[in-house]
Amino acid sequence: MTFQYPIMTPPFEVVHFEKMNKKQAQQHFEWFVSEIPSRLEILENVMKESGVEKIEQFDMTPQSLVPLWNWLKMRINTVPYSPDETKQLQDTLPPWIFEDIQNWKLDTPTIALAVDVSIYFGEVFIKKYPSLKWGFMTKPKSYVYINRPTIIEFKSGPLHPPTIVTNICSSYADGDSKKNLLSSFEVWEKFI
Repeated sequence: MTFQYPIMTPPFEVVHFEKMNKKQAQQHFEWFVSEIPSRLEILENVMKESGVEKIEQFDMTPQSLVPLWNWLKMRINTVPYSPDETKQLQDTLPPWIFEDIQNWKLDTPTIALAVDVSIYFGEVFIKKYPSLKWGFMTKPKSYVYINRPTIIEFKSGPLHPPTIVTNICSSYADGDSKKNLLSSFEVWEKFI
C-alpha cells in the first residue's frame, strides 16, 4: 500500500503564480497563512498515527528538525516520469541539462507531505527569529517565487520553504544523505 497524505488545496482556482494579479496573490497568501495551524495539526496527527511516540520533541526548535527529517525520509517515494512528461522536459530543456535529469520525480503524497514539513520548517525560523515572517513578493516579475508565500526579511532575499524541503527529499531519493532539514536551516540562518 502506498503512503497517502492529505493534499493542501485552496478553495478557489489557483492560476499560475506568475500570472496572478496582486489581488489574487493576496487572496492566496491569506488562505495559505490561515491554513498553517491546521496543516501543522494534520502533520502531527499523521506522525502520531505512524507510531511517533515522543511527539513533544516537535517543539518548533531547530533541534526538532532532526527527528522530523528522520521521520520524513522514510516516507519519500518516487515515480517515473510519464512519456509525455519526458517529452515535455526534452522539448523545454537544453540537451546538456536534460542529460543530467533523473527519469523520476517525487510522487504526489511525498510532495504533499513535504509542503507541510516545509511549513513547519518555516515556522521554526519565525519562532526563533521574530523579525522573520510569511510574506510574498509581487515584483520583480522575473522573481522565481513571485506571488508565492515565502519567509521574508532574510538579508539574501526570501526563503521558499517548499523548494528547500522538496530539494532535500529529491537529493535523498537520489542517494545524497548529506543534506537534511537542520543543515539547511543552519545555512539559511547565516542570512538573518
